[in-house]
Order: sequence, then C-alpha cells, then structure tokens
Amino acid sequence: MIIRPVEEQDIAAMARIRAPEWADEAFWVDRITRYKQGIHMPQHALLERALFVAVDADVIGFVAGHKTTRLGCDGELQWLNVAAEKRGIGISGLLIAQMGDWFIQQKIHKVCVNVDEANESARSVYARCGAHALNDHWMLWHDTHDMHP
Repeated sequence: MIIRPVEEQDIAAMARIRAPEWADEAFWVDRITRYKQGIHMPQHALLERALFVAVDADVIGFVAGHKTTRLGCDGELQWLNVAAEKRGIGISGLLIAQMGDWFIQQKIHKVCVNVDEANESARSVYARCGAHALNDHWMLWHDTHDMHP
C-alpha cells in the first residue's frame, strides 16, 4: 500500500467509498472535485488544501484537509474514509499521519475535525491519533506533531 496525493482518476473511487455514508456517488464526485479545485469552501476554510489516497490495487481510503480559521484552529481535517472491507488494519492512522505531515509543512499547529458525538468508531480513531474532545461535535489536535497513531 502507498499513500500519495490525489489524482483526478482517483475521485470516482473516493466517491464510491464516501457515498454509503451519505448522498450518492455523483454528489461526492462533484463535491470532492470542487473541493480539490478550491471551489467548494467549507465554513471558514482557506484556499490551501491537500487530499491524499491510500492505494493498494485500487483506492482503499482517503483524507482531505485545509487551512481554516474555524474554532480558532489553523487547520481542519475535512474527510477521512476507508473502504469498509479495509477498516481496522491501521489505514486511518496512516492517512491522518500523512495529513498531519502536510499540516506541519504548512506551519499549521492546531487542527480540528468535526465528528458526530454518536460516531464512537471515528472518535476512537481520532483519539488514538492524538485528538481530544473539544465539544460534542468537534475534536482537536493542539499540536500537529501529535497526529500519529
């Protein structure tokens, strides 16, 4: 498995991974494409952003993040998804670490991530990678150097 920056041909596979959680593949192809191009702007997002995929024979996971001013943070982890059949083997941690390295290169120190309070699985992954609860809907890394499993 390798982790590398997203290429245009990865977006359909990313949409297939994301769609079972919400909306459909067409929605996610459009949303991911527009996010990558800097057209889709989450609240308080700045233009600088990065997207990475984990690739085995195909795309098996991805992560995206950007600079922000949300909640007093410098960066926001926007999406983290791993194909259902590949969960539980450490891919999320590797993707978070890659995103953390990008944040460090951008001189981003404080990173937030929106996570549903009922999503124990995601909260557990983020906590294992150094995040702490900020409130019911957000978790926080005070230092991007802590974004490693």
